[in-house]
Amino acid sequence: MPTLERELAIAIEHEDLDALIAALAKRGSGTAAIGADPGTAKVPEIILAAKLIRSEFKPRPAALFDWTKRLLTQADFNGHMLGLVLLSDVYTRKPKSVLQLLQRHADSSNWAVREYAGTCAGRILDLHFAEVYPVMQDWSQHKSENVRRLVVIAAMEAAKANHPKRGAQLLKLLDPLMADESRYVRVNLGAFAVSLALLKNYPELTLKWLHKHANRKNEFARWNVAMVWSAVGGRKYAAEGMELLDQLATDERRFVWRAVASAAVKLGKARPDVVKPIVKQWRADPQRKQVAEVVNRYL
Repeated sequence: MPTLERELAIAIEHEDLDALIAALAKRGSGTAAIGADPGTAKVPEIILAAKLIRSEFKPRPAALFDWTKRLLTQADFNGHMLGLVLLSDVYTRKPKSVLQLLQRHADSSNWAVREYAGTCAGRILDLHFAEVYPVMQDWSQHKSENVRRLVVIAAMEAAKANHPKRGAQLLKLLDPLMADESRYVRVNLGAFAVSLALLKNYPELTLKWLHKHANRKNEFARWNVAMVWSAVGGRKYAAEGMELLDQLATDERRFVWRAVASAAVKLGKARPDVVKPIVKQWRADPQRKQVAEVVNRYL
């Protein structure tokens, strides 16, 4: 048995939470860690610890809840990440307490903990959709950008399950966030959640939804629509994307038209057959000429 697995197994067998956390902290990512505490363990190590805990506490679900809560209410970020991996396992025992713990860690000062919280929220939303969906709707209006961003990640994770009847509701959940001014919310929405999950699994619904937001005056909603086509998910729907970018390219606000140019460059490198003829047309159009100039500079 590898050293770490042995250390974790002994700590769990003796229900020694401090020893468990110490074993994970020793394998932290070091002082070069970006956005996370230098003492946080890597994902495979956290997953291994969660697997061992599940095995040990399988006959004792009440004890598993208590351990999960202890992990999430002590000081070390490793405990928080491990607790978030386990949190969906104990949701049905005390849903209200679980959601309170989830929201608390969605607003963590640690970037890695917030990532785990988003993934956890997606699992819980997927497993308990009807019950948790209204909670996510409330959180989409939360004063903290971290909590609002968690809703974006939760919708993305739930979309990956590809339940055919959930697409419209997941898109509706993201409606208010399309106009969110927070950069932290925005960079995780159009180019990430929508492009990589919603468009992939619910293409017809998502394209119709994107047209709706492209017709809005709000610059943040229009920026998000444009950025969908800057990511890999937009390549399959390059023609539909260029139709939307063509519409958005007339926006005189630099924030929007620069997003259009960026998306057209990235999409054009993957699908020049679709993008280049349209950009050529833009060069002759006074309303779109400045966008075409930027695209041609980098494409």
